[in-house]
Order: sequence, then C-alpha cells, then structure tokens
Amino acid sequence: MDRLQSILSRQLVGYNASRIKKDNNLVVKSRLMRTNATDLVEFDRSEELLEVRLNRPDKLNALNPEMVQGLHDAFTRVSDERGLGVVITGSGRVTCAGMDTEIVSGDYSEYPDLHATLQEVYQLVETHPGPVAIAGRGALVGAGVIISLSCEFVVLGEDVTFAIPEVKYDIASSQAADRLPEVVGRRAAAELLLTGEEVDPERARSLGLATDVVPSDAVEDRTRELIATVGEHDTETVAELIELLNRRNDA
Repeated sequence: MDRLQSILSRQLVGYNASRIKKDNNLVVKSRLMRTNATDLVEFDRSEELLEVRLNRPDKLNALNPEMVQGLHDAFTRVSDERGLGVVITGSGRVTCAGMDTEIVSGDYSEYPDLHATLQEVYQLVETHPGPVAIAGRGALVGAGVIISLSCEFVVLGEDVTFAIPEVKYDIASSQAADRLPEVVGRRAAAELLLTGEEVDPERARSLGLATDVVPSDAVEDRTRELIATVGEHDTETVAELIELLNRRNDA
C-alpha cells in the first residue's frame, strides 16, 4: 500500500457543508493562547510571530469542526496586525491529513456551517496582512493542501505525501479547482485534481506548490527562517506587498 493510500485509508478527505459549534472562549495567557475546551489547535504568540499548531496527532491532525473554528478564531484575531508573521504546523509526524473521516462519512446536516467557515479560513489565511508559512511534514492532503495554497511560503519535507485525492471518493473540491490553477496553471491543475495522485515534493516545488524542500527534521526551522527573513523588512511595506499580490490574483 503506497503512502497516500495508507493515509487515506485512515482519513478520508473532503469538503462538505457541516455545522460548527462555535467556541468563542479563546483564552490568552501571556504568550500562549489556545482553545479553552479541546486544545486541538495551539497558538504560541510572541511579539513578532504567531505559531499555529494543529494538535490532534492521533488522527494525523485531520480537521474537525472545533479545529476549523480554532483556525478561524486565530486568524480573525490577528487580521489587523500588519506584518505579523504566522507559521502553521502540526503536532506529531503529519501536518494535516485533511478533513476528519467521521465528518465526511457522517450526517452533514449536523454541521451546516462547516463548509462556509472553512472557506473563510482559506480567505483569512490568504488575506492576512503578514507572511504566512506552512511547515509540511509527513503529509499535506486535501484541506491541508488548500491551506497551503493560501500561504506565502510552503516548506515540504523530503518524504511528505502531498495530494488532493477527493476525486477518488466522488468529491469535487471547489476550492482546489478555484485556487490551484492560479498557482500551477490549468493543465497541471487538471492533472492533479482529475487523477488525485500524490505529487512528489520536488515536483511540487517545480510546479510552484512549494517554496523549499528540506529534510523532515529541518522543516519547521526552515519555515521559521523564511518568516524571520521577511520580518527584517518594514512591516507596512510587507503588508502592502501582500495586498498587491492578492489584488493581482483577484484581477
């Protein structure tokens, strides 16, 4: 069984209308803020950097409603902090294996707001007025890939599984179809979406899906290094450049 199939056998990936029970009790304690109820998303905040860590390693950091809401809350709270760098990563060996199998295979009517909230997360990441980087270790699959498409920087480990396999499960990912051609062009996007096959990290870099490919144990350090490099520049200039990049994408 190949790496992608092994991951998908444990976590089916997809995007479906669902409902999120909103948890607005995000607690801030000195430099650390985390979701009050579950700790499924951890936030480590310093003056110049916010680190967002998916913290559900037993499920390969597959996203559930609480995690999606945690991401939404975090990026909403810093949406006006111009120049603030953000690093997204995951606990354990996998950064993000997509959406939780139980959500995808369950009764979607229980979660009518999940789809919309997830779309807002992608938008909040993309429009954050500072550099956002994701550290891809082990796997970035489905929703994890879409999050990466919204980032300025994507660092992949040499052995990472990178794929958008929804088509194999009769799921049409509208967000992937919307965002992917902007990065790789229509033809490459068609190949990735219509086959659902895994993309080798080096090919991901050649297609523009990754900024850098490094050994797995160096992924987070390299990701922080990129954010630190941007942090050496004027924050207002950085924020303005990101706005200009997004305006170009919207055109």
